[in-house]
Amino acid sequence: MTYIKIDETDPRHTTLQKGFNLRWPPGKGGVSSPEGASYIYLCRTETEIEAAAEDALAIRGGRITVRSGGHCYEGFVSNRMPDSPSEVLSIIDIGQLTGMEYDQSGGIRSIFDSSQGGYRFRVAAGNQNWNGYVALYKESGKTIPGGSCYSVGAGGHICGGGYGFLSRMHGLTCDWLTGVDMLVPHESGRALRRVHVSRRSTGENERNLLAACCGAGGGQFGIITSYYFDELPEAPREVLWLPLAFSIDNRDALARVLHAYYQWFADHQGDQDTWGLATKLELRHVHSGAHTLGIHYVDRNGRVEDISPFNDFVQTMLNVIPDARESLTPVEVYHVPGSTDPAARRIRSVHDARQATRRMDWLPFTQLVNGSGENQHGRYKSAYQKGNFTDTVVNGIWGALVSLDPENRHTQSLIQVQSYGGKINQPGDAQAFTSVAQRSSVLKWQPQTYWREPDVTVDHVHAKWIRDLYVQAFGQSDGIPLDDNFEGCYINYPDLDMTYFGGVPDNGKNPDWYDIYFPDVSIKNRLTATKSHWDPGNLFRNEMSVPLG
Repeated sequence: MTYIKIDETDPRHTTLQKGFNLRWPPGKGGVSSPEGASYIYLCRTETEIEAAAEDALAIRGGRITVRSGGHCYEGFVSNRMPDSPSEVLSIIDIGQLTGMEYDQSGGIRSIFDSSQGGYRFRVAAGNQNWNGYVALYKESGKTIPGGSCYSVGAGGHICGGGYGFLSRMHGLTCDWLTGVDMLVPHESGRALRRVHVSRRSTGENERNLLAACCGAGGGQFGIITSYYFDELPEAPREVLWLPLAFSIDNRDALARVLHAYYQWFADHQGDQDTWGLATKLELRHVHSGAHTLGIHYVDRNGRVEDISPFNDFVQTMLNVIPDARESLTPVEVYHVPGSTDPAARRIRSVHDARQATRRMDWLPFTQLVNGSGENQHGRYKSAYQKGNFTDTVVNGIWGALVSLDPENRHTQSLIQVQSYGGKINQPGDAQAFTSVAQRSSVLKWQPQTYWREPDVTVDHVHAKWIRDLYVQAFGQSDGIPLDDNFEGCYINYPDLDMTYFGGVPDNGKNPDWYDIYFPDVSIKNRLTATKSHWDPGNLFRNEMSVPLG
């Protein structure tokens, strides 16, 4: 068995050039893009990946990228590097490298180094979230505290951090990671070689590479083929799920909602009884329908017996949301326009909320919220928030929500603010092995805007909307969320705007942009040293990859 090589003569080429974000590679649907990959290698085994990489790198001007689920928010996998007209891009697609092993006795050994073992779990990097959750649950009753979008691949998700509804309770997925099998550049620069690194590695370079695989992002040091875990958290037995819809009439009402939302999580950072409460606040542009708030809850025992934290949070939010209704819109698919259906149940009290709340087994709940929505064109940003909303930030958000939109473009534009912190901010020994620098935040932002038309003019409209949000909200810190109340951005939501002064391309390149994603100097220095050791030729590179030290 060998890899499948897709070139421009293959009818699958146009489709397989693309991932979830149809902005990349640029071009019209149904036609292969000259700015995209010349070849796509479909690989089912580690040996096929090695052979495909050797074939692709033998091409003059050859460069390789890796894809598992295809959810990169920028064009780092799909696009040729800018100003590289002679580059021949090949995507190594490992989406078929799937599977999960579980051995309760800890007898799993590394595929790449049989002398390394003692693991209870192995997750192949081509797995998608939903398949991974189902397999882990059925085999062991365990789960990972990762994201909800079903088609995100383990390959890029875990090494970028990996967070979701259970992260306040159990930390980030990368905090549980014990080891990886990885294909790193051969010293020749024209092939890959096998390594296995883990928390038990004795060499500093090996331990640093493991740390880089815990939060520095994917496709920057090599190709991870398997993730290994000594232990994983128990999956909850059941959860509560309450989706609310509401409106906000003015800037001061927005401020009250935001301050109450932030303050509740800030006040409960150290209270483990509240860590099973996770939320997704979606503030939508006026042309994108009603605002929504999804509330997930499980108690510290994996049940819903002690619901006092749930009741307390709901009451806190009802105090500032007088017109809340049960949401009849699928909140789980975050870019579907919200609706304030007058037929929906009014939520005036905790009692009303309890009547509207769904009590569900955990696995069906995970299936309920696993929607990624259709593949579209999209722009995204991120921010870690550790302090309350200032007047400037509130004004910036309000301005974005009510901005002029004469052509009705912003029907899928929103600012998503999720709960964060809890166990994430108390990682213990895991912190020494991760590259996640943000361990003080209580909220996490993901502004996003979608559209269907492959039109550069429409792209510019959405780019302006999301850039203006940051310019206005973070104007006191030059349009960058890095100040007393914010601690930078999330590398798994890459945003090329952040590589420019003020977050605007016209301002020119900021040579210190990497500090926005890795504001901890010791982590940044460790990453650059790791890159220099394992990939000195910069084989795995993109516009936001780790700089060479």
